[in-house]
Formats: sequence, structure tokens, C-alpha cells
Amino acid sequence: MTPTLVKATFFLTLSGALALVSCQSEKEETSTKTEEEEEHSTSWTPTDPSLIAGQKVYETECSLCHDEGEEGAPRLSKKETWEKREAKGLATLLDHAINGYDGPNGEMPARGGTPTLTDEEVTNAVKYMLAIPK
Repeated sequence: MTPTLVKATFFLTLSGALALVSCQSEKEETSTKTEEEEEHSTSWTPTDPSLIAGQKVYETECSLCHDEGEEGAPRLSKKETWEKREAKGLATLLDHAINGYDGPNGEMPARGGTPTLTDEEVTNAVKYMLAIPK
């Protein structure tokens, strides 16, 4: 393996491990989700190809934090927190998701802590998160 490939593999493995560790609870908790919150990701299926792609990214990368609100991440099912973010505009949300953001309630790591995600993949995931009924 070339030194560049070794470094890339190391950073990819490290960033994946950090993302998993940062979103794990310190203790096991019983679910307190309402029936509506339990169904939010399964009761709606996107038909737009970019939203379908965004759903896949969300489920594999974003849901670790956004399903439970870990590390200050806005829970996908909380309409009021998304309305506040949506009011800032799509460009701001995409900037925070792609480049990272350190806010008063938590932080958003650049590309959700997965540096291999492309701008298009992050954009699709953000658009999916905005589109899903809450």
C-alpha cells in the first residue's frame, strides 16, 4: 500500500470510530419515543431520486445522532427544531453540514464525521431530512 492509501484508510477508520463513539449513550435507556416518533422514518417513502439517495445516506450516516438527538443534534422527529433551522435557509444548512458547525447546543462535525461523503451526498441527506414529514 502507498503511504497516501495507508493515511486515507487510517483517517477513514478513525473518523468512523469517532462518529460511533460520539453518538453512543453512556448508559442504556429505555425508549421513550411516542408512536408517531417511532414511525417517522418508515411511514413516508420518497419518490424523488435525490431524496431516495439522501435517505440512504441518512440511514447509514446521520441517523446515529439525529434519531436520538445525541451531542445536541436536532432529532429528525422534532418539527420545531427543524423549522428554526429551515428558516436560516438551505445554503446555511448545507454549509453547516458540509463544513461543520459549533453551535450553542452542540456541534455538527463536517460531513457528519464521514469525510468520504461527497457534497452531493451531504446535500441529498439534508434535503431528505427537510422533506420528511415531522
